[in-house]
Amino acid sequence: MTYTDVLEDDDNDPGIHIGQLGAAIAAWSWMQDGETPQTVAAAAATFNTTIEIVRRAVEEHPWTFLCGPSDNRAAQTIEHDGE
Repeated sequence: MTYTDVLEDDDNDPGIHIGQLGAAIAAWSWMQDGETPQTVAAAAATFNTTIEIVRRAVEEHPWTFLCGPSDNRAAQTIEHDGE
């Protein structure tokens, strides 16, 4: 089962909030081996969620951004400010 219930940051309900997921993806992608950035598809598989949720979490995180073809969202990579 794929995790699709991500909460808004201003929601006080228990669960995973979009900002928390963004921070987790940022840390995970930064800590991977090698020079090649991680893909959105790899993050979705790792965090057991959808590509759309990963893209949103990356776009909303203050020091990560998406790079690569917007027409192939699964091939987009997660980049960090300062790389």
